[in-house]
Amino acid sequence: MLVRLAADQTPKLVAALKRAGKREIGGQLFGEQLAPSHFLVTELAVQARPGTVARFVVDLVQAAREAVRFFDRTEHRYTQYNYIGEWHSHPSFAVHPSGPDIGTMRSLVRDPEFKGLFAVLVIVRLDGDALSGGAWLFDPQGAERGIKLEIDVER
Repeated sequence: MLVRLAADQTPKLVAALKRAGKREIGGQLFGEQLAPSHFLVTELAVQARPGTVARFVVDLVQAAREAVRFFDRTEHRYTQYNYIGEWHSHPSFAVHPSGPDIGTMRSLVRDPEFKGLFAVLVIVRLDGDALSGGAWLFDPQGAERGIKLEIDVER
């Protein structure tokens, strides 16, 4: 599986990381399926309220509003445009999921209300001007694995 962050979303991500500083920040990933197992993140939602130095908690109310706005803009064409997953930063830690990160994603995809086939977790960090990140796939059947993440940069 490949998840690519669209070039116009990269400055938004970098700005959010700079604003949050040493605190974790995050939000949701929405986008377009370009081919089987190939997704383009066309909208990176940024939660207004950052977390702490070691923890990020999703604001469920804001997340629901972001989803409604995205689905309205894409005219509810769920087979082409959909929720891809979650993202957050690890400004003080490696860009790998922590135990709580894994537990949160497992709970998300196993929730009876979850309508997706999978959810992706992207973890990023900014070191000076260098942006690094990783991505992991979670599905309701328990499959969990690292996947390819590409971050496009506007030229």
